[in-house]
Amino acid sequence: MRTLGQYRSCAPLMVAVYLLLTAGAAGFARADAESVDDRPTVEQLAARIAALEAERELAALAFDDGMDKGPTVGVFDGIELDLGGFVTQTLTVAHGKKNTAVSPNQTLLELLIRATVTERVSVFAALGWLREADLDLKNPERPEFRPQANRTPQIIAWTNYRHSDAIQLRLGRFVTPHGIINIEHFPPTLLEINQPQFLRPFPGATLFPNFMSGAEIHGRLHTKIGTLSHSIFGGIYSGAPEEWIVGGRLASSATDLGLTFGLNASTGARDAGANDMTALANFATVPVASTRANDFSLVGADVLFDKGRFLFKNEVFYSFESKQSDRLGFYTQPAFRITDKWIAFYRFDYLDPGQGKEFGTSTEHVAGVNFLPHHLVRIRGSVFFKEDIDTNKKTTIGQLSLTVSF
Repeated sequence: MRTLGQYRSCAPLMVAVYLLLTAGAAGFARADAESVDDRPTVEQLAARIAALEAERELAALAFDDGMDKGPTVGVFDGIELDLGGFVTQTLTVAHGKKNTAVSPNQTLLELLIRATVTERVSVFAALGWLREADLDLKNPERPEFRPQANRTPQIIAWTNYRHSDAIQLRLGRFVTPHGIINIEHFPPTLLEINQPQFLRPFPGATLFPNFMSGAEIHGRLHTKIGTLSHSIFGGIYSGAPEEWIVGGRLASSATDLGLTFGLNASTGARDAGANDMTALANFATVPVASTRANDFSLVGADVLFDKGRFLFKNEVFYSFESKQSDRLGFYTQPAFRITDKWIAFYRFDYLDPGQGKEFGTSTEHVAGVNFLPHHLVRIRGSVFFKEDIDTNKKTTIGQLSLTVSF
């Protein structure tokens, strides 16, 4: 609904339109009596329009007399504004030796906004509204869901300056440029919404943070066989606001082969958190924070094969810890496109969080299928077979999820 102030700002323009229409009507009424020579010239019309514009500006100043200050509305004057998003909903069944729990435990709405401000400057933001009942796996044989919580995270918000395809600067909160699945990030692109174990809890920093707040220099070069992409970043993880992390990524793609190979590295410090199993987040077997403050240096590699019906993702990361055992996480995930609408996949996932038997080594076998009845709709069905290697405790989890994009 328009406010008085908005109508006030439109009034001079309405007056000008009314005068033009009145003048036009009068002109038509006299058309038969006038000769062609009596009609106004282009120069006369231009002068009339300039006069009306001056009157509009004076009228605007007259309205802004301090007597009735309405809201001031600024008009976005960028090149392009894109708005989209998605909704994801899940139904989860968790079975352990001593308990079975069932819950429609997650509803997520994300709004994605991208503004092209100038030819070189763009802005992107992802805002989330999440209602979630965390699946608590502190006792793998007795899984349970916690009471639902409302969360409204600002997931991503950055400004990007593009000097060229090869040199760009990003400032703000962004996805940490490591690996494959963390960069893909958004559920509409994922075969399984629960990311590999080393990326859980979400958001966390089991091996490296899911997100960073800071600066990133990145770009892409086109080569004879494909592309070469690079990223160098520095910033902080929200759980450790005074501990800086710096790192980078280099990846090369061969287009005809459908092959991408990436190298990753980062170094920084971890803050200690509560050594409490209740600190576990949804679907995680390690807490959000480290059990001990220490420095780390991480290296990793990833290989992606995507050609024809085959999609094959592989990542491995190793973290050298200064005051704890080193950490290791990896997965391999082959997938097959049965048809344009059906995709089947399997994932073997291994995590050694290096924090003792209390948060021990665990494995996951995940088998699933995706159905895409429309390019904006993804329906998933997955079964997880989880095992704590140190205690030999197991959990079986089934999950259905639906993502609808817009």
